[in-house]
Amino acid sequence: MHEPATSKYLLVNLWLMTLMAGVSQIRGAAYQWSEDPDQSLVLRVQDRPIARYQFAHDPSTQQSRQQTYKPFLHLVDPITQRTITKGPGGQFTHHRGLFIGWNRVKVGANRYDFWHMSQCNQIHTAFLLKEISSRGATVSSQIDWVPEGKPPVVREVRTMHLAEGNEPETMSIIDLTSRITALEALELGGDPEHAGIQLRPANEVDPTKTSFLFPEAGQDPRKDLDLPWVAEEISLDTSTYTLIHMNHPANPTPTRYSAYRDYGRFGAFFTAALEAGQTLEVKYRILAIRAKMPHREQIEAHYQHWLNP
Repeated sequence: MHEPATSKYLLVNLWLMTLMAGVSQIRGAAYQWSEDPDQSLVLRVQDRPIARYQFAHDPSTQQSRQQTYKPFLHLVDPITQRTITKGPGGQFTHHRGLFIGWNRVKVGANRYDFWHMSQCNQIHTAFLLKEISSRGATVSSQIDWVPEGKPPVVREVRTMHLAEGNEPETMSIIDLTSRITALEALELGGDPEHAGIQLRPANEVDPTKTSFLFPEAGQDPRKDLDLPWVAEEISLDTSTYTLIHMNHPANPTPTRYSAYRDYGRFGAFFTAALEAGQTLEVKYRILAIRAKMPHREQIEAHYQHWLNP
């Protein structure tokens, strides 16, 4: 028997109101940025970590460079304090938390791999903003994309606004804006498996329990373009989490989602050509929930609220 439509919409509205109340009220808690010795910036709410921005860059040895060749954002379960995203090592060491890169960046006759980071580095050079308010916390990081032995070809400003939801199940909402400025004429190229704005859950995810949900039944991310969002349910230790990746309609088209790997890496991919000095701005929202997959209608309601708050 189908759930009555009235009941379904009441459920959607209740979920949305609860979620967005959390964004405005933040459980009445104080936000705090703290910088750890390993050059990570941790966001805490009432001393509970909810996110950790890893920005270290240490090229002194090949091993330390491999550990620190790109900045990324870790998501943390504030109840268990378990990091639910992946760092260096494990399956595909270059997959790290919420990260950005393209494996075929063409600059003149040269091609650079800012995905696997083969002889390339993304180097955090400065914090342009670290801010706390009653609605959350914001950090802006300036990142130079540098081929080894050469000057940077991209200067990125990556801004993340983070908030914790009102209910324990809603761990964090991340609004990501990336401003990518070409320092030389270039092309951002690659494929959905090795480029774009991607999210990688922890290496310990149970691959037999990973599932994806799309805005419409029967959609295939290998074929269907410009999806507004994709949701993923993962099992980690004894907990179930849902990660939702939302694509702003102003972002470049066509955008293709890579969202089918059982180990959990998924995200949005597009290509772009930029003239020297040109800036491309993209926007995404990431929602992390300590719960099973919400209804499709609930996710769509939140997506629409993001676009029209």
